[in-house]
Amino acid sequence: MTPTELQLLAEIRTLSRGPFTDRAARLDREGALSAENMSALKELGIPGMGLPVERGGLGVSPEARTRIMEELAYGDGSTAVAINMHVLNTDALVFAPSFAHRDTVLDDIAKNGSLMCFPGSVPLAELDTRPAGFRFVDTGDQLVANGKSGFGTMSDAASYVMAVGALEGIDGEDAQIVLALPKIDAPGVKVMGNWDAMGLRATASHDVSFTDVLIPKSQALITSPAEYRAASARSTGPTNTQDHRAGVLGLLGIWLGLARAAFDFTVEYSSKRYGFNAVPGAKITNEGMRSDQAWAQIEIGHMDHWIGTGDALLYDFIAKLSTQRDRAEDFTQELTRLTYHLRRMSEEVAQASMRVCGAHAYVKGRALERIFRDIVGGNVMALKTEQMAQSLGKGALGMEISFSGPAGS
Repeated sequence: MTPTELQLLAEIRTLSRGPFTDRAARLDREGALSAENMSALKELGIPGMGLPVERGGLGVSPEARTRIMEELAYGDGSTAVAINMHVLNTDALVFAPSFAHRDTVLDDIAKNGSLMCFPGSVPLAELDTRPAGFRFVDTGDQLVANGKSGFGTMSDAASYVMAVGALEGIDGEDAQIVLALPKIDAPGVKVMGNWDAMGLRATASHDVSFTDVLIPKSQALITSPAEYRAASARSTGPTNTQDHRAGVLGLLGIWLGLARAAFDFTVEYSSKRYGFNAVPGAKITNEGMRSDQAWAQIEIGHMDHWIGTGDALLYDFIAKLSTQRDRAEDFTQELTRLTYHLRRMSEEVAQASMRVCGAHAYVKGRALERIFRDIVGGNVMALKTEQMAQSLGKGALGMEISFSGPAGS
């Protein structure tokens, strides 16, 4: 990393391990996105950190982006997930075909730290993707948008909604998709305020609904799915397509940061936890510090292994990110292998921390209770452990595989 990036990471660490950590428990209880955290990140230019310098962004490297997300997650997983989703959405716009309003939004992000949400999943109270999402009707000079979509992470602090949907009335080979970026306070746009999860509670991942939202056609992209893909490929090139995966690497950095937080809590807690039962005069064979118990030492050793190997694999992969592979399939296999390992790390560290610390750590007064729920919140994302293991097996057998999840495909 450059000296500038190292300085930025140091400033993030100061925030993360200071005020962000101090606010995390309250925000988790309230289920509220932190306006204070977002304001502090804006002052450092983090909303535009993935944008190139020529666009007014910070142009930080994939390694710096990932380490920043790791550090943020150490202090507050919700803040890390919310800002990472915004950065992912910004990436998507950069790699999308150019149109005037897109450039206006990117400039606003770079210059003013404006934030964006992208509700792109099933609404929270529903289970079927088919009726979900946004639909657009062409009325001449304007598009009229209706629909509802879920997981609009960052929606409470966003200035824009990134909405992708189908243009009604055109099917088959002539089908058209629409990419629109209305202001979040535009008439007809409603943030439903219904995010109430077990973990990652302060991400503002609400449903967002559109009711007759009017969008000038001059402010939208209307194209075919095939042309959208082709234009994106022309704007990126093969190596930059690999660099585009910096978004999913930020997600992996969040998993690593949360695992480190759980590990550090477990080490400190086990060195202070003495005995089992508060019965005066009772002779307990396992009396002593938790850290002196062989079983606890073994569990902590397993945690150390997963975090150490996860760190090594993640940053080794990033170091080789711009090295063009001989085959696209090789890159997909490597990325899947990396994500699988970090997912297994998250699962094992979460469970081991609870086994070592026990019931006295699973209370609201201790940070591990929130950290554990946040780690599990990452473990239930669309990237499924067994599905990734199957993909690795298929790839090893020479079969075609794909990588798909909340950070793209």
